[in-house]
Amino acid sequence: MDVVGPRYESDLIHTRPTRFLKVWDLPVRVFHWLLVTSIAVASVTGWLLPASWLQIHLIAGTVIGCLVLWRIVWGFTGTRYSRFRSFIFSARSTVTHLKDLMEGKAQREAGHNPLGALMVFALLGSINAIVLTGVAVLGGQFKQGPLKAFVSFAGAMNYREIHSVAAVVLLVLVGGHLAGVIFESWRTRENLATAMVTGMKSDGFAHEAPMAQSRTGVAVSVSALLAVLLIPGAYALTSLSPFGIAALPRNATWETECGSCHMAFHPSLLPVKSWAAIMSGLSQHFGEDASLDAAAKKEITDYLVSHSAESWDSMAANRLRDVDPARPLEITATRFWLHMHNDIAPAVFSSKAIGAKQNCSACHQDAASGMFAPQEISIPQEKTE
Repeated sequence: MDVVGPRYESDLIHTRPTRFLKVWDLPVRVFHWLLVTSIAVASVTGWLLPASWLQIHLIAGTVIGCLVLWRIVWGFTGTRYSRFRSFIFSARSTVTHLKDLMEGKAQREAGHNPLGALMVFALLGSINAIVLTGVAVLGGQFKQGPLKAFVSFAGAMNYREIHSVAAVVLLVLVGGHLAGVIFESWRTRENLATAMVTGMKSDGFAHEAPMAQSRTGVAVSVSALLAVLLIPGAYALTSLSPFGIAALPRNATWETECGSCHMAFHPSLLPVKSWAAIMSGLSQHFGEDASLDAAAKKEITDYLVSHSAESWDSMAANRLRDVDPARPLEITATRFWLHMHNDIAPAVFSSKAIGAKQNCSACHQDAASGMFAPQEISIPQEKTE
């Protein structure tokens, strides 16, 4: 251990140790505070902010995943108290520590005490669960990321439940961790949060971990190898076609006839029955006569039916299949559409920049693709003179 210098302060009740010793190395401290920041950002963007913040949420989640992966490597190659072996305790030691704590005779540990160690492993486990299920949700729900070719929308909804539960568990664990830090700081008369900033703790420990020099070169080499394997691998997986999403062939008749009056809605936005009903009633098409010759009508009908919501696995297709029985021809009448737009004032839709609720492409930059990614949402603002 590194001795920083003597300390001469004392009080009438507690005889304080005379030395400060380095316990937490710089990499562990940087990891800790970066993880705290990333989890805070992920929590805010995941729980409190709208879906358009998904990109920031994904960046925070990626940083968290990389940090935890690095911490696992450092747990086998780092300095004395950063190694997992320094805070792996037997069940008997944990029970004994708990009894001593309840009896008020538990002594100070140099690194993590048995209960603190359990909390560390619980935090790492919940974070891993959140990251892995988050990647699965991203792939199945939004058809993005390295698992988009392997996870269905229905599967993503199952993973989303696990993701949400794991996130709640993590918040509870973080609360327990903070409570433990506050309690231990009070019990030992040492500010543990400050120790995670400076790396120093006052001497006088009950137990000390075996000496261990950091193997920085090994850690860097393993981290580099993981980066070389994972980054190109993730990129290659991201390049695969999404599960249940086929390339939509162009149809000039559909684009010209339907797109001449309004945006040509992607076929996956309504089910077969709705498209068939729309095409059979073109003479009374939402108050307009949109009649077509027989050949064009058949061509567009076949195109829409072939690529309807039943044939796609996007989030929009899965949700918009559930039409309003009273208004089955209107996308904007579905429960899903109303839920997703319930916080947007009617004046926004009637503004010159948008014009109508049906003008999806005004706010969704990828509306033509039928994917409606949260990152592609940009509500235009009215220009003021």
